[in-house]
Amino acid sequence: MKKIRHSKLPITLESSDPLTPEMLHTIQLNLMYDEKDSKRENLRGWELWVDEYGEWFNPYPKDKNQMELFNELKK
Repeated sequence: MKKIRHSKLPITLESSDPLTPEMLHTIQLNLMYDEKDSKRENLRGWELWVDEYGEWFNPYPKDKNQMELFNELKK
């Protein structure tokens, strides 16, 4: 099995490697919530993900007050 989808949420997990129980456990550990950590610390697992365009996934909202040096490319 290399692709699974959630039955209630619009989430699909696709892997180039087989999704073995060990692989799924590793994914679970990377996304696991820890009540002792801050919200930012708990989101760190998402920082290791890459989106469909090959860009690093960023779960944090953009700072409206931060000036961008380069215009974002339209995809």
